[in-house]
Amino acid sequence: MGDVSNEDIVRIATDFLLNAPPGEFMEVVTDVRALLPNESLLNASALSTFREYNTEQMVQVTSPGNKHQVLISKVGEVSDGEYLDPRGRQVVQYDHIKQEVTGSRPLSGELDADVEPFRAAFDQEASRYVDEHYSPNGATGVYGKKEGGNYVITVCISSSKFNPNNYWNGRWRSIWTATFKPGGQVQLQGSLKVNVHYYEDGNVQLNTQTTRSASVAGNGNAPDLAKEVMKNIIKLEQGLHASLDTSYNTMGDTTFKALRRALPITRAKIDWNKIRTYKLGQEMGK
Repeated sequence: MGDVSNEDIVRIATDFLLNAPPGEFMEVVTDVRALLPNESLLNASALSTFREYNTEQMVQVTSPGNKHQVLISKVGEVSDGEYLDPRGRQVVQYDHIKQEVTGSRPLSGELDADVEPFRAAFDQEASRYVDEHYSPNGATGVYGKKEGGNYVITVCISSSKFNPNNYWNGRWRSIWTATFKPGGQVQLQGSLKVNVHYYEDGNVQLNTQTTRSASVAGNGNAPDLAKEVMKNIIKLEQGLHASLDTSYNTMGDTTFKALRRALPITRAKIDWNKIRTYKLGQEMGK
């Protein structure tokens, strides 16, 4: 490794790990360890790195004692290794190194009683949307709190599809934050990320990250407000799907075509008949 310090090695290795494609994290861990002069270099930072990756990717786990999925996300993090499961009325305990649920405990004041009717209404509408459009690979987590006198509802959506036998994996992630006072206008902000990795006879990745926003008319009725906000979320997400489809359909005539030189560097078309004549003349002169 030359003059590279152990700290630099750990930083570079951690960057590789945090950028691992969805569904391939442990494979990248194995490969990175094999490249290190001493694989124990990662031991000290392993927990924080695994935690950062899992929460950023919003990995899905099954709720203990239930059938629904829980997201291991930064928004739902209660403490190191503990994540809110509002629908299951519990806190899920997760081991980032072993990549598995280790237990759960009852809620103890993590949900705000004033915000809960709105959070529950959003949860119902978001679950319906995910079941219709992302099933069976998607999951949602809906969280609520008060912030600066406002109600803040955060809807997280994560959907993964892994197909290593055919050399591709992918994940959709979106986080929507609705900020409002009961009865007042809702400010909706969204962050959307798409990552797809295709690696049969090559290595191609799609990494898309974008933001969306909207304003929604206020409504003091929680179920009605949740329906209206989710209509906007659905419209904005479908807009991204449509724009990606359009990009792929036109990519052959735009992006890929731009990668090819229309003319050689001489700015003149090649006269292949003349080249063939030259070649014949050279052969006859031998």
